[in-house]
Amino acid sequence: MTEILSNDALGKLIDEELDFDATTSNGLTNHLPMALVAKAGLGATRSELERFTAKYRRRLVATGESERHLTKATWRSAIGESHAYVDLVDYFDREIDEHGVEETLRSHLDALVDGVSGAAFHGVIRLAYALDVASPSRVSRGLAYLASTAMTLGPLDDGTATSDDPGSLLGVLATESSWGIEGSARNIGARMRLIADHPQFANVAASLVVDEKTPDRLAAAALRLYASTDDFTALHGVTGLEAISRLRPYVNDVERLDRATFQALAAAYLSIGAPAIWSANRLSEMTDKSTLDESAVAARAGFSDDEHVAKIVFSSRRLNADTGDPLYLAVAERAVVNDETGGDQLNC
Repeated sequence: MTEILSNDALGKLIDEELDFDATTSNGLTNHLPMALVAKAGLGATRSELERFTAKYRRRLVATGESERHLTKATWRSAIGESHAYVDLVDYFDREIDEHGVEETLRSHLDALVDGVSGAAFHGVIRLAYALDVASPSRVSRGLAYLASTAMTLGPLDDGTATSDDPGSLLGVLATESSWGIEGSARNIGARMRLIADHPQFANVAASLVVDEKTPDRLAAAALRLYASTDDFTALHGVTGLEAISRLRPYVNDVERLDRATFQALAAAYLSIGAPAIWSANRLSEMTDKSTLDESAVAARAGFSDDEHVAKIVFSSRRLNADTGDPLYLAVAERAVVNDETGGDQLNC
């Protein structure tokens, strides 16, 4: 395990956050530890991290007491149970204390890959960011949030594989059925769940031909979707898939992980109305129009009040470094340019 970020102020603030619940007072995901990692990674100063923490902390609530003593034989019974977060923290604290971080990850993540879409991908994001500022207590909370929010979207192996291109499969899904869902379902996860309940969604995961290039193709599909739509749900596809790539080395059944990832991306895509994805030429035009220097984009995002702006820029810069795709920098620039205007967002 590699510790990517080392910052005394960051470590202190994240350790203080450990006493708070993984959800806020209004029942949404507590973004504070993820936002702090992203902002520090973008170069935010100590005073900025402290300012943001003081403002965000008003939303937080203290954790309760553990009610169940989970063991290796029983912990799976708590998967997908949001109220079991504290019980899972206690369990993973003990597991990591006895076996270490890496062994605990390797022995538990396979049981959680079906649910990577949970909490609009924030379970995997929180865990991946915890690894960036590694400490046993941070990782145990990341694992506990991933486990407690895990949301399965249906079978992963029912049906026939037809294409190795996630983008083309999304295009087929957009035209082969009516995917309308209730407009009142404002929560991202709830909308994805409604898509998963559609009868024709059952064969989606198995339609993907999985090989060693699948993770790259999935990430590219998520990027093109977000670039084409500037949609809040699509943003989580980019940050979520980047987090999954960081967790991948600890997963044994990577084929299952890839199918679950595609299934989650497809549910997210269909939940926003299956919008058209821009052509390669139009996406190239977007990158050609970029005018801000990458360091300027990072600086603006590092001091943003919007945790999602910090996260998408942080992830986009890392993914650009990994892939060399300039479209990541283009969507990062757009995020900071749009930051001042805001807009309606789904709860997550």
